[in-house]
Amino acid sequence: MKLSWSDPLVRAWVALMALSLAATAVAILRPQSPAWAGTAAGAVILGFAWLKARIILNRYLGLAFVPAARRAFGAGLGGFAVAALVLYALGQAG
Repeated sequence: MKLSWSDPLVRAWVALMALSLAATAVAILRPQSPAWAGTAAGAVILGFAWLKARIILNRYLGLAFVPAARRAFGAGLGGFAVAALVLYALGQAG
């Protein structure tokens, strides 16, 4: 099997790897002070996780071809991401 950059799965895999590297870099380079900087770094990492989940749903599970299901999963995933962000921010504030 020959891999090609025009293959959507190859591009999705490259995007997942880039987002993983970016999240790792944010975690490693996260400033220790002020306190809000750690919360912002956590929010950025959660944002990367949300983007990765969207890529997996759209490309690997084929939801890019089913608009109604993509919207439904996107809304559920977005709600979950916002809830996780709120819980994370509340945990950092305490």
